[in-house]
Amino acid sequence: MHRLTIVLFLIAGCTGPTPELPASQPIIRIAGHIESDRLDEASGLARSGRDANLFWSMNDDGPAVLYALDREGRKRGRVGIRGAENRDWEDLASFELDGVPYLLVADIGDNETRRKKSTLYVIEEPDPATDKVDIAWRIDFRYPDGARDAESVAVDVERGQVLLLTKRDIPPLVYALPLRPDGDDTVEAERLGGLETLRRPKRVDVQSATFTKDWHWQPTAMDIGSDNRLAIVLTYADIYVYRRDPSESWYEAIARPPLSLGLRGIHNAESIAIAADGKTALVTTEGKNAPVLHIDLQPAVSTHSVTIMTFNVENLFDNADDPGKDDKTYLPIEAKQSDAHQRSCGEIEVDRWRNDCLYLDWSDATVEHKLGVVADAIRQVDDGRGPDILVLQEVENVAILERLVARLPGSDYLSPILLEGDDRRGIDVAFLSRLPLVSEPVHRVASFDAFPDRAGDTREILEASFELPDGSVLTGFSVHFPAPFHPTGMREIAYRHLADLRQALPDDHHAFAAGDFNTTSTEDAEKDMLGRFVRPYWQIAHEYGCEACLGSYYYRRDDNWSYLDMILFSPARGAETTWRIRADSAWIANRTEAQVSLSGTPLRYDAAERRGVSDHWPVVVTLESN
Repeated sequence: MHRLTIVLFLIAGCTGPTPELPASQPIIRIAGHIESDRLDEASGLARSGRDANLFWSMNDDGPAVLYALDREGRKRGRVGIRGAENRDWEDLASFELDGVPYLLVADIGDNETRRKKSTLYVIEEPDPATDKVDIAWRIDFRYPDGARDAESVAVDVERGQVLLLTKRDIPPLVYALPLRPDGDDTVEAERLGGLETLRRPKRVDVQSATFTKDWHWQPTAMDIGSDNRLAIVLTYADIYVYRRDPSESWYEAIARPPLSLGLRGIHNAESIAIAADGKTALVTTEGKNAPVLHIDLQPAVSTHSVTIMTFNVENLFDNADDPGKDDKTYLPIEAKQSDAHQRSCGEIEVDRWRNDCLYLDWSDATVEHKLGVVADAIRQVDDGRGPDILVLQEVENVAILERLVARLPGSDYLSPILLEGDDRRGIDVAFLSRLPLVSEPVHRVASFDAFPDRAGDTREILEASFELPDGSVLTGFSVHFPAPFHPTGMREIAYRHLADLRQALPDDHHAFAAGDFNTTSTEDAEKDMLGRFVRPYWQIAHEYGCEACLGSYYYRRDDNWSYLDMILFSPARGAETTWRIRADSAWIANRTEAQVSLSGTPLRYDAAERRGVSDHWPVVVTLESN
């Protein structure tokens, strides 16, 4: 057996080098090579329903023959199919019906898109020592909208469906067929729609593919696990893993973002099968004696997961004047007519802020509109429920948080967590969570004694500890560091304070810090802020995924993107390290129209025009248990 182990790199498109992955991330192992010289284009792969150590494969042309292999690729048999023709066999699926294990052979390849019909052959799974086997039934079918080239098929036994995924369409199209059609007539496939959750190619990739021979985005295989809860789609470069809830169809399940695993260093991946245990997938590639790869699917079958979003909501104020807070900008226009108000606003040096103080009409209708667009942005997570833990910055008070929760029906958030701080603007950090608290939240105050004239423009760190689904404790720190116009030394103090707080936690506490760290990409490049103050203590969520992410904040003046907003994670120390960042789960939640300007940047809220949401985009990540 080969002992070469390849680290499975996460798909990361953020600036900077690919990060070193924690040891708990999934891996690919070369378990062996296909032993049979006759199996030189292994275009399909399926687990055996009789023997957990057995798999079946076939060539994409030539004789109508299936090859039995063990998990390391050693040959275990060769079985012909009577009455079948191998025009372009492209995938293989296994399923059990009425206690009988079956194999489905998909003759669905059509490179020139000329076929008037395609065929699926179903056989009872034979003993590998059998010479030939009869067809149990066949399904001749056509597409409702013209010929298609496809290489991916899977069987949903519960719904009695065969699912097909096309190869050359962008996005790939999903079709369904009855597993047991009535009669022998040609069946018309039902078009379910596009598979929007696969990574799309760039225009230049498509335009150059004829010359580069790089079609990395095209699906080449698909499989559904024996429990009908786990599905995988293979492209030439990636594996996409989906989980299905019992109440939903597979087409509904694959509409959610998958776990994406990158096949760095593996080329021309052609076939995939989920093993009987549901924890491993086998992949093969083109060519003679192709490698047999074992992929750890443990991240996808983990028992528990928790989603976290951090969101600077940009001045989420009500329009009541709170004593002791400088909230005079966020009042209705009729409350801004006094001489005292106008004199106070006139003392503001920044033109835009002074004009907002004088003329911004923060009316009831404006507050409701602001709450609505913020809620829409939050509902991008978990099919409209929002994240399990929502970390917020620039929130005025508990009252406005309660109004926000009312805009999130079905979120099941517990009581808002916000402690009034000393920031002179009256903006605070907060949590909304479905997870229960295990102790009272507290403010953790950093000392900015070296900057006495600036200390009033800082926020405390809000610490709250939550009970995870497995009973362990996750301590969260909601942060809003001093703004970029303040000296770098103030943010260095804040980072050191945060590291001390993490180090002071009990060893069995998992921890995360999330919020607006106000560290620009320019400052990080010049001062190595993340290298000095973050990476020694934390994993940075957006470095484990988020291929297309530019950042969470855009500085128009410098034409520069930054991750002002981050989620950091630190697992429990020692034997209790049971939680981790899910591979490739970080993303920027910027998919509502109101969030994005015409130039593709965050659209700050404009009360007069009733447009925009925030000048920050939310960052989302999923934690999972081992």
